Amino acid sequence: MSRVGLGLVCFLVTCARPEPVVAPAFARTAPTKVLATPAAPPPTASSIPEVPPAPRGPLSAFFDALTELGASKRTEHVRVLWQGDSHTNADFLSGAVRAVLASRFGDGGPGFVRVGTKPYRHDGVKLGRDGAWNVDPDPPARRSLQDDGVFGLGGTRAVAKPGASFGLQVVARGETAEAQARFDVAYSLPAGAAFTLQLGSHQRRVGTETTAEEGPGGVRHLALTAPLGAQLSLRGERGAPRLFGVIVERHEPAGIVVDTSGIDGARLETPLAWNEAAFVAEVARRAPELFVVAYGTNESFDAARVTKYGPQLAELVGRLRRGAPGASCLILGPTDAPLGEGSVPRVAEVASELRRAASELRCSFVSLQQLMGGEGSFARGMKAKERLCQPDKLHLTPKGYQELGQTLAKLVLDAYSGGRTDL
Repeated sequence: MSRVGLGLVCFLVTCARPEPVVAPAFARTAPTKVLATPAAPPPTASSIPEVPPAPRGPLSAFFDALTELGASKRTEHVRVLWQGDSHTNADFLSGAVRAVLASRFGDGGPGFVRVGTKPYRHDGVKLGRDGAWNVDPDPPARRSLQDDGVFGLGGTRAVAKPGASFGLQVVARGETAEAQARFDVAYSLPAGAAFTLQLGSHQRRVGTETTAEEGPGGVRHLALTAPLGAQLSLRGERGAPRLFGVIVERHEPAGIVVDTSGIDGARLETPLAWNEAAFVAEVARRAPELFVVAYGTNESFDAARVTKYGPQLAELVGRLRRGAPGASCLILGPTDAPLGEGSVPRVAEVASELRRAASELRCSFVSLQQLMGGEGSFARGMKAKERLCQPDKLHLTPKGYQELGQTLAKLVLDAYSGGRTDL
C-alpha cells in the first residue's frame, strides 16, 4: 500500500447510546424504535445487594486519564500512540480522531512529526523537504532487520546530506500560535556528523559535543522551547546526521496528543524488525495512555495463513506494553477492499484473527470494515456522488477518512460517556 490518497462516508453499525448514528446513502438501515418502560420503584436500603467493583476493561486507563483531564486534575497531556500503514501515514483518519478528542478535552499539540520522508503529511503541520536525503530502512516497510535496526519512535531515520533541509511549522493563529511549546528533536550522530537547527530566530549547530539526553541505540533528544507557531528548520552540515523525528507539544494546559507512526506498505512484521530496546525506550519516553495498532490492509492481500498474524500482534503489543505497562490497547481491523460489488473475503478473515488475538491480549477491537458499513462498503463509496473511496481500491478519499475517523471517535466517546471500557 504505497499511496496516500483517501475517503468514505462511514456508518457505525455497532455504535449505541446515547445518540443514533446517521447512516450514509450506501448503507441505509431503518431507525430503531425505542420503547419506554415504566420506572421501577426505588429499592430500600436493605434490598440493595452488594455489587463487586466493575472489572477493569481494556480502555480503563485511557478513560481514567480523560476523566482527570476533563476535571482539570491533570498536568500531563493524555498521549495516544497510533501505529499503522498508509491509512495512518496520511493522518486523515487519525487526524479526525485527534480533532474530535482535542475539541472535547483540549489540544496538546501535534505530537510526533516524522523528519525527511516523502510522501508524508501530518494534520495541522506544514512540512517541507529540500535537497538530498537518504531514508532507512529501505524500503521503509521492510520486514527484516537492516543495519542496527535503530529507527526511533516512527520506524524511519533520515540522513541529511550537506545542505539538505527539512522544515515544519504548526498551523496556529493568534494566541494559540504564541503559546509556549516544547520541540523535542530525536537524532543520532556518527563521529564527525553535525546539523544546523533553527527554531524561530534561534539557531545553533548540533554536533557530538552538544549536551543532549541519550538512550539505547544512541538515540539522542534535544528539547527546546519556542512559540507553538515558530518555524523549525533542520539542515545537514557535515557527515551523516540521522534524524528520527520531532515531537511538538504545548507546555500548558494539558490536552490530547496523538502521535501517529504510519508507513506506506507496512505490516505487523514491519515494527518487529526494529531494534526492540531502542523502540521500547522511545515508547517509554512518550508514556502513552493508549496505543492503537492499525495494520491488516496489506495482510489482506498476502498469501500467508491468517493464523500467523495473531502471534505477530501479540509480539508487537508485548513490546508496546514493555514501554507503557499501564496503557490501554485498541486494535483496529483493516478497512474494506472491493471485489466486484462485494468485498475481498480475506479482509474479514484477517479481522477475525486480529479480533481473536485482541481478546486474548485484553485489548479492545474495532473492525474498520464494519465501521465503514460492512461488506461492499468500499464499492459503494467509489460510486457515491461525492467520492468516498479511491479508484486504487485500497485507500479512501480525504473526506472518507475524515468521516470514518469521526465515526470512530464517536464510538470511543459514546463508550466513555456510557461508562463502558470496551468497544
